[in-house]
Formats: sequence, structure tokens, C-alpha cells
Amino acid sequence: MSTSVPQDRFSRSTIRTFVSNQQNIAESTPLIEQQIKTDQIFTDASNQPSGPIDLLYRFNDERESPALGFQQIDNEQDEEEMYSLVYIDPSLKQAWEAAQ
Repeated sequence: MSTSVPQDRFSRSTIRTFVSNQQNIAESTPLIEQQIKTDQIFTDASNQPSGPIDLLYRFNDERESPALGFQQIDNEQDEEEMYSLVYIDPSLKQAWEAAQ
């Protein structure tokens, strides 16, 4: 049985490692209560992910524009919280793919 994680599932530690290596990203608080509406974060409607975002990372800039957005995958068998990537800023896409 394979223990590898499919490429559409990412652990919190994997995400945190990637973010810590990016100098222009700040970790934000998870959007548990959805206090911020996604249309306020993602001004371009074509970029808006469907459904709530559980982890949102933003750039360290004046606009605090979104960099990465994840939705949690519910699976009681996972030892660690797992997430699917639902938004990535185009400027990070190559670095994200290289890190995987």
C-alpha cells in the first residue's frame, strides 16, 4: 500500500514550509467564521474559489492581496489536517509546483 499523498492533498506542515520560504507572504488567521467575504478578498470574480476558504495566505503588501487559499479536506483517517489548493496567485504557481 502506498503512503504517498496525492498531489491535490497537502498537509498543514507542507503548506507552512512553503509559505515560510516565501519572503513576500504573511500567514493569516484561518477564516473559520468567514468574517471576510470572498468577494472582498478576490476582487476579480474569475479568481474566486467556490465554497469557504479555511486557510488564506496573503502577500505582505498594502493591499494584502491573496496569495494562496486552501479548503480543508475532512477525513478522519488522516493523522494531520489535509487541505486542497483552491487559489494560487499566478506569480507563485511555478514556485509551488517546484516545491511539490
